[in-house]
Amino acid sequence: MRVWLYLALLVLFNSCATAQRSTASSYSKKEQRKLTEARAAIDAENFGRADKLLLELLEDNPADAQLQFLRSVALRGEHKYGEAAGAVRLGIAQSERPGARPYRELGELLSLSGDFAGAKAAYQTYYDRVQASSNRPERLAEAKDLLRRATIADSLAANPVDFSPTPVPGAINTTDFEYHPTISVDGKQLIFTRRVNRQQEDFYVSQLGQDGTWLPATPLPGINTPYDEGAQTVTADGSYMIYTSCNSPTRQPGCDLYESFWDGNRWSPGRPIADEGINTQHYEAQPTLSPEGRYLLFTSKRPGGKGGADIYISGRMTSGGWSKPIQLVTLNTSGDEQYPFWAADNQTVYFTSNGHPGLGGDDVFVTRLTPDNDFTEPRNLGYPINTAENETNMFIPLNGDVAYYSRRYYDLAEQRLQIDLYQFPLPRHLRPRKTTFIRARVTDRDTDQPLTANVSIQNIETDLLAYRQRTNEAGEFLTTLPVGAEYAFVVDKEGYLFASERLVVDTTATADNPLVVDIKLEPISEALTESTGEKDGATAFENVLFATGSAELLRVSITELRRLSAILKERPDLNVTIAGHTDNVGGEAANQDLSQRRAESVKAFLVSEGITAARISTVGYGEARPVADNDTATGRARNRRTTFKLSAGR
Repeated sequence: MRVWLYLALLVLFNSCATAQRSTASSYSKKEQRKLTEARAAIDAENFGRADKLLLELLEDNPADAQLQFLRSVALRGEHKYGEAAGAVRLGIAQSERPGARPYRELGELLSLSGDFAGAKAAYQTYYDRVQASSNRPERLAEAKDLLRRATIADSLAANPVDFSPTPVPGAINTTDFEYHPTISVDGKQLIFTRRVNRQQEDFYVSQLGQDGTWLPATPLPGINTPYDEGAQTVTADGSYMIYTSCNSPTRQPGCDLYESFWDGNRWSPGRPIADEGINTQHYEAQPTLSPEGRYLLFTSKRPGGKGGADIYISGRMTSGGWSKPIQLVTLNTSGDEQYPFWAADNQTVYFTSNGHPGLGGDDVFVTRLTPDNDFTEPRNLGYPINTAENETNMFIPLNGDVAYYSRRYYDLAEQRLQIDLYQFPLPRHLRPRKTTFIRARVTDRDTDQPLTANVSIQNIETDLLAYRQRTNEAGEFLTTLPVGAEYAFVVDKEGYLFASERLVVDTTATADNPLVVDIKLEPISEALTESTGEKDGATAFENVLFATGSAELLRVSITELRRLSAILKERPDLNVTIAGHTDNVGGEAANQDLSQRRAESVKAFLVSEGITAARISTVGYGEARPVADNDTATGRARNRRTTFKLSAGR
């Protein structure tokens, strides 16, 4: 803020006031010089010097409201909000007829000091005085909104949440600015943005030491340029990064989204995302990828949004590019929504907003993805995680119990702004679902050569698709999975029989104890001749499931059945026999009938996928061919199965 703005504030403060010394002309020449020097110090943001000069002036002019109001500006610049509020109160008390504006300033300062009840009272007085004195509807509406927000803030502050932040341990924080942390799924690598010499933004990387603290960070190889790079997001497998690049001479002024790829040793030089609608001539920044890289959220200030800054979403297409983004209507307001973070559970998103009800400034909110792919009403993280100042980005690792964030504060000893990385235990009700990760390798069963194959992982209970991707050239993939759930896991490749498993990720799984899976695909030609665990040489579906006691297919079955359909389309010379099996619960005749109807349901689905009915045979064996003991629940579950057997057509 410049001197003229402070002078304008003084005019507003005193417009309806009669102070003991109401104008600078009533000061002595020495006092006028000191007042001019104090204003210049404020203009130069040397707030400590300004406060010292104003205190000297107040010694001889203790009842001067103008000096009290001006001192409040200096104290606010020093982030001494409580003292600044006290100076405004003195200024009000020393004014015969104070106007409305000082009460608004008092409300802001009390909010910043954490006195939300006092702030609410100050805003109430501000509203009452505007209502009594102003004939401008827009000013009254603004005063009413400030009072509404102060009431909400007071309510939030009256029910505080646990909050005990500490600096990130180790050698991360320096006298430069550090922010936007990203931690790898195994918790051993930290990438963050550092504003070097408080001027240029670059990426730095640190490794976790054996003592659990972070080692000194070094520049991230491959990406950094002489311009500004920041606000990175990385897929769970560590292979793909999107970040913000600003002020590059090869682009229009401002910020755009760039992408980079990990080649095994370093990140590739970044390139602007070229897909339609991602980058515009306006501001695009603060990207966050869903863990498997299927969705992208980012902030944009393009026209057509609901506010100044809005959050947009884009989906990864089969071509590898990004779809045209659309704004998240549920989250966006007429204010600013920024800094989205998509948690590892693939369901929880955190973001900042000054449009949703909060404590003032930008607050952090949490929302969760629903089964119908919408987001829940955002929830304020509460006080004192949020304050009347601006809270920004957060990052939450897989376990979900600790949050990392950038803390912006005023270093009183150094008399300057500082931004460092901090962490704090996240209250349980605000956490994402606890998550681990799965690491798998897909190879040819006979040659052990790695295969690029399609991978699909689906939550059996919710039917939500948790992961869909291709393995890399090494036949590997990695993704995150929330614990305490059961997943259908299917891998397929042209020319091979698909492989399927059912994964149970119990609540004890952690990032330190991930799932490791080795999948060996069998060529279709060999599947025609080799025997399996079934008496008739068939292969059991792992994830073709039915409603209890019914032949109604559950949706989770679709993935596996479509893989079989793809094989039959790829090989029109093949036929298939579908067989149904049950456990021994219930009557034998009823079980045989149920198994036959279930086989017919599978046939009906394959026909709906375009497979000729004449190529599909069905049989129901009921309880006649168990593969496990029916005396246990586990054995009965294995016996309730559907199988398929490929054969050469006639």
